[in-house]
Amino acid sequence: MSIFAISDLHADNRENRELVDQINPLNFQDDSLIIAGDISNKLSVIESTLTSLASKFKHLFFVPGNHELWVAKDHEDSFQKFDQILALCDRLGIHTQPKLVDGAWVVPLFSWYEAGFYPAGDPNAAELQGWSDFHLCNWGDEQAPLDLFLQKNRPNLHTYDRPVISFSHFVPRLELIPSPNVLFFKSLPLVAGSTKIDDQLRQIGSQVHVFGHTHINRDLQIDQVRYVQNALRYPRERKMFNRANVLNLVNVWPT
Repeated sequence: MSIFAISDLHADNRENRELVDQINPLNFQDDSLIIAGDISNKLSVIESTLTSLASKFKHLFFVPGNHELWVAKDHEDSFQKFDQILALCDRLGIHTQPKLVDGAWVVPLFSWYEAGFYPAGDPNAAELQGWSDFHLCNWGDEQAPLDLFLQKNRPNLHTYDRPVISFSHFVPRLELIPSPNVLFFKSLPLVAGSTKIDDQLRQIGSQVHVFGHTHINRDLQIDQVRYVQNALRYPRERKMFNRANVLNLVNVWPT
């Protein structure tokens, strides 16, 4: 019995969805899977993808990413859509709250990002003009979605009686992102995460933290916490970096 992790499935892309559907259910029927956000912005794709994966794994964990919270005319705002996604997960039996599995607590952490994550300032302001979240997310009168999402985590910020594996969509530490000098999208650190996520995962004593969003895969030990990103990414990204067009799952427990 193992706990696997993946993020950024982007299952509205045909090739990615085919990779999801090709997972052999006989290989993982006693295992759990953490999905660290970004399945799709479409509720129908989120539901069908989660339903497919739930038939292949014993337990499925999920937190929404930024793509999930893009809104159209059928949603009042991104917070309303967030609530709809959690209700959908509850109906499908997908875990969005802490659960003890295979001798470890899996603790989802809702999150967003803040510009202050990168203290050096904006390396290229012009790049951010086309950042989709700024145009497709609607927070109503609220200007700080990060603080509101972190507040939703507070009831679960306590000591656990077993090892803890936490996960968020967004990045908890700046060290997990390469320097802007080597990034294709140099403003990425401004829309990538927040150290407040790291404060919360350390408050609950996480041994492993899974994250996503940047599509830059990582498996690093920092200050006694293993940080893992295992993004499927877009097919064009896999081709750009000569990656095999396969879906790989990273085992995060047992470590």
